[in-house]
Amino acid sequence: MHFDAVFWGAIVSVAIAVVIFVFLAFKVVKLMNEDAARHKAGGEQS
Repeated sequence: MHFDAVFWGAIVSVAIAVVIFVFLAFKVVKLMNEDAARHKAGGEQS
């Protein structure tokens, strides 16, 4: 296989997409855990 700029660009793009996806997944899990803890502590005033 010939490793040219298009190949490396695709690999880098996929790697960046995976990093962003993992980062967002951790942020969502963190927010869900904080929300669950808030509900256990007495709930939100609305």
